[in-house]
Amino acid sequence: MEEWPPKYWKFVLETEDGFEAAFADPRRFGRIRLVNCKAENIRQTTPLVENGPDPVVDREVVTLEWFKGLMGRKHVPVKALLLHQANISGIGNWVG
Repeated sequence: MEEWPPKYWKFVLETEDGFEAAFADPRRFGRIRLVNCKAENIRQTTPLVENGPDPVVDREVVTLEWFKGLMGRKHVPVKALLLHQANISGIGNWVG
């Protein structure tokens, strides 16, 4: 059986029906922020409102033309551009 809570846990969430989920961060870079808003308004609330468009959710925004324009305005390496959440949301180190 796995150790519970997991090693390096920062946050454990337990639902009313007994389901548990944990946030574990062995590198200690992660943060948790609780936001008090309706789910449909989460992307218009800090900190997510500061992020760029999400390539999965905002498919009508994140087009080839949009990306070419972004690349033309920013004079940074491609990896740095993709990892910066203010340019484009949700890519992060798993792609870079």
